[in-house]
Amino acid sequence: MDDSRSTVSMTVLSQLGKYNIAVIVSDAQHLPGSVLLPLQGYYHKLATLKQQLSVTKRFKNRLWQKNIKQKILNQAAVLDWQNLPGMPEMKQYAANVLEGDRTHQEGYAAAFYFRIAFGKHFVRRNDDTVNAALNYGYAIIRSCVARELSAFGFEPSLGIFHKNQLNPFNLADDLIESFRPIVDLQVLQMNLDGQPMLTPDIKKQLLNLQSADVKVDDSFQTVRNAIHLTIESIGAAFTQEKISGVTLPQVIPLAPHGFS
Repeated sequence: MDDSRSTVSMTVLSQLGKYNIAVIVSDAQHLPGSVLLPLQGYYHKLATLKQQLSVTKRFKNRLWQKNIKQKILNQAAVLDWQNLPGMPEMKQYAANVLEGDRTHQEGYAAAFYFRIAFGKHFVRRNDDTVNAALNYGYAIIRSCVARELSAFGFEPSLGIFHKNQLNPFNLADDLIESFRPIVDLQVLQMNLDGQPMLTPDIKKQLLNLQSADVKVDDSFQTVRNAIHLTIESIGAAFTQEKISGVTLPQVIPLAPHGFS
């Protein structure tokens, strides 16, 4: 909901929860400010919570390693699809990621990547339209991840790497990482330099990213389905403590999914 004049009845909110639909409420700057998530639909909440609490630190470190390695490889793919330099260097950063990313390759890769992708003067924390678009897109994907975590019975505040006690979505912030470059690619292709503000059309394009294609293993999936498959595979991995079965997205050129 993006219009401050909007009103929604309890009946509508109840029905949205019934059909596992997340409600995103925008703030005064028209950026996602809060998310209402459904709590019904999954009946093994306690078992899933016990699995979350019982996984070893070694498993978490290896899962974070795989997640960050794929994020960096996806960032490398973004540079490649945009005909920008830096792909070999990004692949080397990915190869250097250790368990728990204890040598901080993610940070080094990010500094290198954003400078090439968005220009040497780009600062991630600046208050400009490009950053606003990135934040808007990340918030949409984050809400999708949080919704799937709730649907599968996970406690989203129990993160793998993120541990902020004031953050109710630490696990969502962990698992969004390999999906972030999809937003980057969309924002780069919109060429927002000089754009004074986020327009409804920009927001619509970012919202529609949920229906864009990514590659998961050997199949093409919408971003929304890829998130579902990732969370599903995380649940299986928590049960077996095997990283090999975790599926993460691979960035490909942006196109709407072709439903047959």
